Amino acid sequence: MLRTLGGLFLESTPFRKKRPLLLLAYLALEGPKGRRHLQELFWPQAQDAANSLSVALSQLKGAGVEVQGKEVLSTEVECDAVLLKRALGKGHLEEARALYRGRFLEGADDGLGEELEEWVWSTREALAEALLRAYRKEAEKHQALGLVEEGEALWRSALALPGVAEAASEEPPLGAELLPEKVRKAFYAVVWTGPAQAAELLGVEPSDLELLWQKGLLNAQGQPTLKPPLTLEARKVALELARKLPLPEAVALYRAALPLWEPEDQSRGRKALLGQARLQMEDQPQEALEWLEALSPDPEVLLLRARGLERLGRYREARDLLEQVPDSPEASALRGILCFRMGEREEARRYAEKALSGEAYSQGEGWNLLGLLLMGEGRFLEAAEAFSRAAVRFLVAGERTRHLGALGNRAVALAELGKGEEALQEVMREAESYPLLQARLLLNLGVAKERKGLLAEAESLYQEALGLAQGMGNLEAAGRALNNLGALYHRQGLRALAEEAYQKALDLAQAAREHLLLATVLANRAELLGDRASLEEAVRVLEEAGHHFLAARYRARLQG
Repeated sequence: MLRTLGGLFLESTPFRKKRPLLLLAYLALEGPKGRRHLQELFWPQAQDAANSLSVALSQLKGAGVEVQGKEVLSTEVECDAVLLKRALGKGHLEEARALYRGRFLEGADDGLGEELEEWVWSTREALAEALLRAYRKEAEKHQALGLVEEGEALWRSALALPGVAEAASEEPPLGAELLPEKVRKAFYAVVWTGPAQAAELLGVEPSDLELLWQKGLLNAQGQPTLKPPLTLEARKVALELARKLPLPEAVALYRAALPLWEPEDQSRGRKALLGQARLQMEDQPQEALEWLEALSPDPEVLLLRARGLERLGRYREARDLLEQVPDSPEASALRGILCFRMGEREEARRYAEKALSGEAYSQGEGWNLLGLLLMGEGRFLEAAEAFSRAAVRFLVAGERTRHLGALGNRAVALAELGKGEEALQEVMREAESYPLLQARLLLNLGVAKERKGLLAEAESLYQEALGLAQGMGNLEAAGRALNNLGALYHRQGLRALAEEAYQKALDLAQAAREHLLLATVLANRAELLGDRASLEEAVRVLEEAGHHFLAARYRARLQG
């Protein structure tokens, strides 16, 4: 990009010759121009202006910039001043502000001919004035809504920009008339629901929308041009709308208006937020936790929050929270999962069996956990059957993500018997919309590829899984991906890469308190470092936690 705001330079190149870059800036801003015009403007005193222009064009070409044309020259180079004007034309003030780094061609306007100097100064002034007008418009929009302090802050920030204060010397003081309350209410209604529903639910009239359009608060399509702060006025409108909308559509409005809830709103509003949290729990656990933050921490909310923490691999935090939750089949299911993750297999089995006495969801969690326990004992066929039962129960409970996860676990169990990769591929195709589940499936598929000697494919799958897990904020899945990468590098003799991956995996396993992952990484790292004592101890940790099948694999390596 050609930078002209706050200086003059071409990004990603050391080329700094002023006259060719000025020529480029002129063509970018003014459009196609004839050679004679450019010669007279840029080299008015030169004996051979045509040659000077040719030299400048050659220098630009050497810098990787093409100027098109023979007698009429033009350029398609991206220029910040052009982008600034375009952003202002679209009303994108934040984008314009990011582009404006200072006065146009600051420090590059000395030694110019009179006409070229006049162009620089007039362009500089025009850009500053355009930016100032945009800020004024935005500030006065705030003031019209009664957001006086926000409007004044915007105006002050504009005047602090280089060159803008000079452009404001003849500007009248900032000041916009406050819109009537009825019109302000109409604006917030449009922000929350759009013009059609605002008219239907709150009786917003066309004259209100017309006035908002005249003030620049709505565009020609009736959409807001300003994202206002969550003021008391905005919350009041949100609550009024929430009471009239169907529950799925009212969720965000109830959340915004929560400080204003009346007794009549408690039951319906709470139901809306809990429903949204449950909806996002498997696919977007971090967002689900954010929905729950606003609600009073009763047992149902605490259980859901613990479930969200477990889905993020934050097992210690989830366990601490569960101490405040009374026993139930659903709570037992979650306690069992946490016990399994933290190496307490017998406790995990006891809780899994208690979960089977609950409704479909709890039963699904119970069977899924029993399947994981059986996998750890090397009883893969029995594990596959348990996962099949879990998948059915999750389907009955309407938990599609958990249903697919159970099918994925079944495929992993079958893969240990030499016949599950095709099933795993099929589950992956169905799980494309669920990033956290996709990450886990990619890890399992990577293991299958690695066993076939397809190391490049395995590494790619592990890296993809790592990216998904990190994007979701899941410590355990990210740790597993790093451990798998470490093991892959280890087998390839890439010691430094393996050690780095193991260390990162170890940090995540410790943060999550994921016992199985922690012991596995410790064993792998000890093997890499040739630390037999540490490897023996890691194997004992696995055996003590009941992970006998995995422990046997490492013990075989010790004896090999």
